[in-house]
Amino acid sequence: MKYQIDQSGKIEQTEKTTVLAAVNGEPKAIVLPAKEKRRLQELFRRVGAPALFVDTTFATMLYLLIQDLIKKTTNFIIDIEYPGRTKVIEDMISRLTPKKLTISWKLIGKASKAHDFAYKVYCKKIKAKNTNAQEVWKIAKVASRELATKIAGGCLNIGLLPVNRHSAPANKHRLSNLKPKVKRKI
Repeated sequence: MKYQIDQSGKIEQTEKTTVLAAVNGEPKAIVLPAKEKRRLQELFRRVGAPALFVDTTFATMLYLLIQDLIKKTTNFIIDIEYPGRTKVIEDMISRLTPKKLTISWKLIGKASKAHDFAYKVYCKKIKAKNTNAQEVWKIAKVASRELATKIAGGCLNIGLLPVNRHSAPANKHRLSNLKPKVKRKI
């Protein structure tokens, strides 16, 4: 029993909602709203790992989608959304799941039931479970070894608020008083 998984709305398009859908008999989908994607992208920027945003978010959303399905099957066919990054995404998912998964990366196409279901959820014709930036961020720290290294050895604390920073923000008043020294010609 293999599940087909497709995405509607790219992760890097932060003005659009992203939907991941799995179909085999019973369809299941997870939604990451655009506002939450922008919050999540800001978190990746704060820890100095903006390049990990897409891969880690995609792997985390896949995990959130399949965590209940793993009880039934470990076979998944995932649409190739990010060619050349499949091995990295697979590695992140393997860190999150206790079971060994059989993942096939194929072009699913618009004729598949997974694409149809993902698109209907994307167009809000069907409701699905929403996720938020905090939930994805919590799991992303485990999924990405590079991200965990940046956080552990980095200068920023994990959190959605700027007040959670280790270093104090610059004092605007003091910065405005600092003027570059200009040599005057005599």
